[in-house]
Amino acid sequence: MKKFLPFLLAMALCTPAFAQKTGSVNQNAPTLEQSITVGGAKMTLNYTSITWASGKRIGEAMDKEKGANARNGINSLAPKKPLAAFSTTAPVKCGELELAAGEYKVYYTITDDCEWQINFQAADKVQTMKLPLLDSPEESKRLLMCLYAGETEGAGVYVAFGKQMCMLDFEPVKADKQG
Repeated sequence: MKKFLPFLLAMALCTPAFAQKTGSVNQNAPTLEQSITVGGAKMTLNYTSITWASGKRIGEAMDKEKGANARNGINSLAPKKPLAAFSTTAPVKCGELELAAGEYKVYYTITDDCEWQINFQAADKVQTMKLPLLDSPEESKRLLMCLYAGETEGAGVYVAFGKQMCMLDFEPVKADKQG
């Protein structure tokens, strides 16, 4: 119960409301719209809390030898049916990526080495980075993405699915670095 309580709290804070649905298992998937204003930037995150077939699809895709078909299926569908949208009114940096002010489709892909990537697509330009995933003490049958205030000027997004999670920091790009 002690481990379950923080998970319930996280679920309550991330109560879902927007986005795209894939497959019959996700026909009624909860959706979420969140926004935060930090300094001069407003960031918005909208997503659908899908199940990836209650975790079964993730398990298949993460089998390095036998999961190529599942990975290919996920990877080919992802850009056509993004799971999220992210917008920012000011340039931000997320990991090694610099995202200009604007609107982005967000989707996940899996490499042949079974590493998860997050993709930000604005028009025809896609920026991709490896998700810094860690083992999670709780299993998430649904995709969780929660926007939160950062420790300084920026914001963050908590991402969890299956037995993995990560936190992505979105820091403002300093004026002298824009360009």
